[in-house]
Amino acid sequence: MANHINDILLKLNSGINLTEEEAYQAILAINEDEMTDIQIMSFQVSLLMKGPTLAEISAIARAMRDNCIQIKPKVDEELMDTCGTGGGLNTFNISTAVAFVAAAAGIKVAKTGSKSNINLSGSADVLEALGICIHQSPTGVEKLIEEIGMAFLYAPLFHPVMQKMIHPEKDLGIKTIFYTIIGPLINPALATRHVMGVYKPELLDMVTEVALSLGYTRALFVHGEDKMDEISLLGKTRVNELKNGMITSYEITPEELGLSRCKLGDIATGTPEANAVMIRDVFSGKNKGPRRHAVILNAAGALMIGDKADSLKEGVKLAKEILDSGLAQNKLNEFTEASHAYKNI
Repeated sequence: MANHINDILLKLNSGINLTEEEAYQAILAINEDEMTDIQIMSFQVSLLMKGPTLAEISAIARAMRDNCIQIKPKVDEELMDTCGTGGGLNTFNISTAVAFVAAAAGIKVAKTGSKSNINLSGSADVLEALGICIHQSPTGVEKLIEEIGMAFLYAPLFHPVMQKMIHPEKDLGIKTIFYTIIGPLINPALATRHVMGVYKPELLDMVTEVALSLGYTRALFVHGEDKMDEISLLGKTRVNELKNGMITSYEITPEELGLSRCKLGDIATGTPEANAVMIRDVFSGKNKGPRRHAVILNAAGALMIGDKADSLKEGVKLAKEILDSGLAQNKLNEFTEASHAYKNI
């Protein structure tokens, strides 16, 4: 295998694209500890410098998903994820809040995420600040999805390959495709529905095509102007909607959906503890301003993708009702309690 690894690295260093099989085998080599840290670093940087192809990214994503710790809850409906790429504007944890609204609507949610290396608060950070136990066994995660309707899959526990790649990436201080593109697409529960924010407009189409190749059935891939990796309350959002194997592209604005624009400072991030308070205030009804509207706007997408609303406008209406009725707050409380009850399963 050593010669094969060297051949792969030589091709990348020479700016030559890998075949799908070579890209897949590279991940297997990392998984089986056949690459040194230096070789892993070379693989990451050379791929980044060459510019990854759709075929390479799709093969790498398949290999990483095939070699994760897979979750198989006994549920009838397709699962949903709301994990984005990160790396966009520093907003509070909107997609994490959206997961609770979606679950409160009856959508089965398998939310993936980790602690942030870039922003003040990743999804794992804010969930811990909310009092949730994020360290769950595979059985615990399955039980949470089956009985509570949602679970958080803390990426380091379920992606051994990713763990072997994180240290070189941290040491280099650069962002490769593994955490920004591939990470959100390799849900260990094989979720086929997704509302995914993408932080760079030039990555939007590629991420959509990779998701289609991985078997996603219903999804929104979104990029808000000015590097917003959510459906934007600041201005226009580019949307790639995946449905029935077809991709439809369009733009939306907050005004079209009955919401007012805001400034970044109105929905800015804080510490995990501060963001936890923000989410609680939105759920309790204490905050009726832009933070609530940002959650409603993005929850509208999740509710549409989860077949609870026929359109984004209907999704906005339903999201407001879920928040006003206290269902999102109840789901947060229910999930928090269950996360501790199931942590030793």
